[in-house]
Formats: sequence, C-alpha cells, structure tokens
Amino acid sequence: MQAVNELCGHASSTNTPNAPQPGSEGLDILILAPTRNDARLTADFLDTAGLRPNICQGLEDLRQRVQAGCGAILVAEEVLGKESVKILADLLREQPSWSDLPIVIITGTREAWARHRHLSALTPTGNVSIIERPVRPDTLVSTLESAIRSRQRQYQVKSLLEEREKMTLEALEADRRKDEFLAMLAHELRNPLASVANATALLKSSSDQETLAWSTGVIERQTHQLTHIIDDLLDVSRITTGKIRLRRSHINMAVVLDRACDSALPLMAERGHRFTCDYPKLDLWLEADPTRIEQVVLNLLANAAKYTPKNGCIQLTAINQGADILVIVKDNGIGIEPKRLPEMFQLFTQGERSIARSEGGLGIGLTIVQKLTEMHDGQVDAHSDGPGLGSTFSIRLPATVPQKSATLMGDRELRPKLISKRVLVVDDNVDSAVGLAKLLTRAGHQVALAYDGTEALAQAQLQSSEAIVLDIGLPGMDGYEVARLLRQETWGRQALLIAVTGYGQEEDKQRAMDAGFDHHLVKPVDLTRLKSLLRVSPEEPAVEQISA
Repeated sequence: MQAVNELCGHASSTNTPNAPQPGSEGLDILILAPTRNDARLTADFLDTAGLRPNICQGLEDLRQRVQAGCGAILVAEEVLGKESVKILADLLREQPSWSDLPIVIITGTREAWARHRHLSALTPTGNVSIIERPVRPDTLVSTLESAIRSRQRQYQVKSLLEEREKMTLEALEADRRKDEFLAMLAHELRNPLASVANATALLKSSSDQETLAWSTGVIERQTHQLTHIIDDLLDVSRITTGKIRLRRSHINMAVVLDRACDSALPLMAERGHRFTCDYPKLDLWLEADPTRIEQVVLNLLANAAKYTPKNGCIQLTAINQGADILVIVKDNGIGIEPKRLPEMFQLFTQGERSIARSEGGLGIGLTIVQKLTEMHDGQVDAHSDGPGLGSTFSIRLPATVPQKSATLMGDRELRPKLISKRVLVVDDNVDSAVGLAKLLTRAGHQVALAYDGTEALAQAQLQSSEAIVLDIGLPGMDGYEVARLLRQETWGRQALLIAVTGYGQEEDKQRAMDAGFDHHLVKPVDLTRLKSLLRVSPEEPAVEQISA
C-alpha cells in the first residue's frame, strides 16, 4: 500500500507525531488495508502515536468488530471496490440512531476520488473524512483523534439513551405494580365491607341470639381487618418518607414472640395449620421497639399462613447466637422461585396471583418487615428451594445482656380504677358520634354530644366536661383550634383532651400536642385504649403524653 508505506516513512523521520489529545484514548481504530504488511506498518505507526489500532482481516471481520464496538475505521481506497463499498454502506445504514461511525479514507488526489464514483455512496450514509496522499503524520493522527473524541461523545449519548430507557421501563414497571396494588387494595377492602354489609342486613331481618352473635362477631373481625389494612398503608407511607420513630427499650424478645404467636393463632387455626414455636424464655434480650418487632414477627407469620395451603406446617424458632438473636419462620407452603427472592421485599410485590387473590395481601407486608428490621440495625433474609418446596424467612437482630432488675415485659400491669367522667364527644359524623357516645355511656360515663367546634365549646362549658373526645376534621373551626380555645378557658384547662383523626403521622401527633391535646388516637378508635385513658383519674399522670 503505497500511501501507508509513504506514511510510515514519515513516521520514521524526525517528524514524530504529537502525543494523543486528552479524551482520544480507549476506543479501537479498525484498519482495513490491501496487504498484511501495509496493515502492520500502519498499526505500528498508530500505536507509536498513542492510539489503539486493530487490524481487520476483511470486510466480514470489520463488520463483526464494528458491531462489538469501535472508535473509527481507517481504510485505503484500494480495498474499496464496488461490492466492498456496498457492504460498508449497508453497515453504516444499519447503525442505531445514536451512532455516526467516523470513517477515514486514505486516497489519492480528489481527481482520483472523482474517478471512483462508486465511493460517493459512502458520503450520504456516513461520517466520512478523506485524506489525500501524500499523508502528513500529524494530519492523520489529528483526524483520528478527533474521530475518536466524536465517537466517545456518541457512546455517551448511547449511555444516556440506555439510562433513560431503563428509567422509563422502571417507571412503567412501577406504574404496573401500583395499578396491580390498587386493584388488590380494592379487592381487600371489598371483602370485609361485603361481610359487614351482609351481617348488617341479617341484623335488620333477624332478632334471634345466634344471628346476633354471629353478625356482631363478623362486624368486629372485619372492622379489625380494615384497620389492619389502613395501618399497613400508613406504615408504608411513614417508612418511605422516613417518618417512623422507634421507641426503644430493653426488652425480652420471648415476650414479644409470645404476643406475636398469640395474635397469629386465629389465622393458623382458620387454615388448619400445625403451628409450633420453640425459643428460650430468658435468653433473648435486645434494645428495640417491642411494638415494631412484634409487627415484624406477626407479618412473617401471617405471610407464612397465607401462602401455605390448608393443613400445612409452620414453625417459629429463635436462638441467641451471642452477638445476635436469630428468629426463623419456616413453612411448607407454595415456595418461591429462586430468581424472585431478591424482589420479595420490594414494595407492591406479591405472591402468585392464584394464591394472592384468594388469600389476600397487598404486597407491602414484607417491605415493612425489611425496613423495620433494618431500622433496628438488623438483617432479613428469604430462602426457598423453589415452587412447592416451602419458604424460610429469618431476621437477625443485635442481642444485649439482660439487666439485673429486668422482669418479663408485661408481667405486671397497672389497672387504674374505674372513674365515671363527664365526657363530651365531638364529631361532625353523627353516626360515629352517637355510636361512640352509646359505648362510653355503657362503660359508666356521662356523655354529651356536639357536632361542630362552636357547639363543642358551649357544651364543654355547660357540662364542665372532664374529658373531651374531639375529632380533628370538623367543619369550619377544626379540632386544633377548638383545643387551643379550650385551653385558654379556666374551665377547659384541666380537661382531658383526646384527639381523634384519620391522620397518624408523627407530625400529626406533634401538632396535636402543640394544640393542647393529651392523647392522639387514630380512627377507627381502639375502644379498649380509649376506655383505659378515660379510667385514669385527673391526679394520675398519663404514662404517654402522646400515643398512637
């Protein structure tokens, strides 16, 4: 190849090529020459110039290397016959939208180029540069460096496009999972609502004691189920926004496990599962929020019960491993495909549709498990040998040593004596207000009603209310403003103020405290908790100033 030989002659002279410019390294320059010797001499020259030459053995080899990725093509016009030009033009036309592969052609004079009209087919299809003989080394190196930098920018565009496509696919997948979640949420809400509607209809049409007992039991259970769904949704919201606050204390994990197992027993019995628990009673101490750890364990047990066919086996074990406490929930249920294990803790991820639809589940329980465990500096793990082979979930939490004065949590509970109070119930929802008033009246309290803020202030003064159960979302004057006005009056400063609201975030509780409330309860109100608060006499301080 006369041009290359001449070029190499220049390279061996005192005109040494300049060092490569920054950003021109890292991509190969594909060389297509008439002879092996020409290709080798050209490659040696480019290598000396700090570039990355790569010799191609022919057009097919060139095609494969282009598809694998390259920076530019350096080709002599001698190898570009009509058929070769057509193949190269087709290759350029097949480029993706981000690609504009640079081609540098070593040719004779422009008159010679004009004589080879078939070469003009490359011009409209590609990024073609022509260098005439005799070739100056610096000109060739500079042209190739510029081509490489251009190609690197193209690859940057490719990366950006791929990242955008990835983000688009992730967004579409997130939307799909959210849509699926909303469909499941509607399903989960309709089931208990349908049961409540049926029980209510039976209560209207029948007065026998058996029907009454069955209907009230259904309403109570389904109300609890609806509350559980709402609590899970609120927990996910708090977790994703980082607003969960742990109330850590030195606890005996065995007591937490006892409570979780007791709570799970009805679900296990309903499905006919054989449920076994095995853990020491005095060797599982840790610094943790007992309510949240119980929630973690109960979620794992509920998950095992739901995804294990009836009459299955579920085991809960816990051991102290010195530095850690290991809790394991194992079942012989439907199992999990190994490839799905990493995504089991992702938000809105559910089990197989056939099981999930029949057994329920919003796809958020395991997310709560993982996040709460990590907030306690612990780890959660899932294992399954495959579909039909059961699943094992484990949590690992940092262990502590028992305190000398430590007793089993829950061994002693102070039960305040019953004190009848003058209670004012304030809610713009008449059914809710009247229903709660009847329940508190049965509990021995003297109850008055108000349905807005102005009426609440008047009734509180008229009745000299000792306790006020106050809905936050009142029309006009909201519950916060009512509480502030009550605290400004001598007859309202000593009253026990209990906020009732559908909002349970930490900032909602803080806002209630700032307005003058003593307690904060989330709808639907836990009647046992409310009765407990009302039993406390005025001179007895509340254990918690603000409680969920």
